[in-house]
Amino acid sequence: MTTRPFSYYDLLESLQKPGCPICTLLLRDAERFLSTLLYEYVTEPDIQNAFRAGRGFCNPHSWQLTQFKGSVVGIAMLYEAAVDEALTITSQVQATGVPPSALSRLLNKLSDSGGGVSPVSSALEPAGPCLVCELLAKTEKDYILAMGQYVAEEALQEAYRQSDGLCLPHFRLVLGEIHDPAQQNRLVSFQMSHWKKLKAELSEFIRKNDFNYAHEAMGEEADSWQRAIRQLCGEKGVFGLSPP
Repeated sequence: MTTRPFSYYDLLESLQKPGCPICTLLLRDAERFLSTLLYEYVTEPDIQNAFRAGRGFCNPHSWQLTQFKGSVVGIAMLYEAAVDEALTITSQVQATGVPPSALSRLLNKLSDSGGGVSPVSSALEPAGPCLVCELLAKTEKDYILAMGQYVAEEALQEAYRQSDGLCLPHFRLVLGEIHDPAQQNRLVSFQMSHWKKLKAELSEFIRKNDFNYAHEAMGEEADSWQRAIRQLCGEKGVFGLSPP
């Protein structure tokens, strides 16, 4: 019996929930990581150093931290380290010039722009990735590879048919991992069915918002405009500020 990766079973479970299954899993992974970090690793030197290097988390994941109301002290400890790093770097640049760690980045920026770059601006550029984004890049790849590898299996196909389908960004990424044209066409056919259903619901939503039909009660189409945003852009916060 062939052993399936955990990502395969995660996908089967996630396909039973509303929305893009990969987006759903990434949001879950981010929440789990943040929860574990705040409750267990806030004072770990490696985490503190990585947080300093990244100047905190990216914008979406920084604001996601605010959901953990019971961990505000841990959040404060992390950001105290990041603010201290910003102060230290700025003080060094102002007092002695560009610190060695930022010199190469400054020279590259000066070369690219022809000069005029503030040494402080260059030195404060993040020297490391957002820890959450780094984790999600790995888990997202696992889910995409699993979807592409096992798309021929009936269990996954049936789950996909019954689901809301993938968001457009993840649909494109999964298609890139499927090398069998027949399986590509099968996935495209499933996805088109989801889009056709969504388009019909959008049309019905628009029709019922016409004053001539305003007396008709809304059905499943009531939130179709929100689902359309999720379908084309992915779930809020998944792709940060740089969608694929």
